[in-house]
Amino acid sequence: MRVLRRDPLARILALACLGLALAVGLGTFARRPVAPRVVRPPITVSVSGEVVRPGSYEVEFGARVEELLRLAGGFLPTAARALVQLAAPLTDGQAVVVPALAAPGGSARVSLNSADAAQLETLPGVGPATSRRIIEHRPYARVDDLLRVPGIGPKKLERLRPLVTL
Repeated sequence: MRVLRRDPLARILALACLGLALAVGLGTFARRPVAPRVVRPPITVSVSGEVVRPGSYEVEFGARVEELLRLAGGFLPTAARALVQLAAPLTDGQAVVVPALAAPGGSARVSLNSADAAQLETLPGVGPATSRRIIEHRPYARVDDLLRVPGIGPKKLERLRPLVTL
């Protein structure tokens, strides 16, 4: 401290160091620019089949099927709810079809090329492992292509044939 009181050059040098330290410190804490927010326009999707209010709806980008069905008033009592993937994301121009339950004595066929694991597991003799293998061997051009799937032989194929579609 005594040196600073007596030597003006030491004072100037000390003030310059203090100013430099202050400038570097403020530069470190300066605000970083905020990234611009991407605003995505809404998308238009349609829903038909077993819903209260079928039609076209505008939803936010990133919306899911569940939100679309809420806008459409929900399922009718005749809807095959298990065949609808509520968590699937929607895309612009997409059409969502809610199928009807099978009439007594009829059958709602399960699509080999588009059904999820839960839908495939409704088939007789198809559990989690077999449904996973069916999905892994997609696409199918004919029902007979199920014979490529390990665990499905001619007998099981004949039991499944009337219950599946492409």
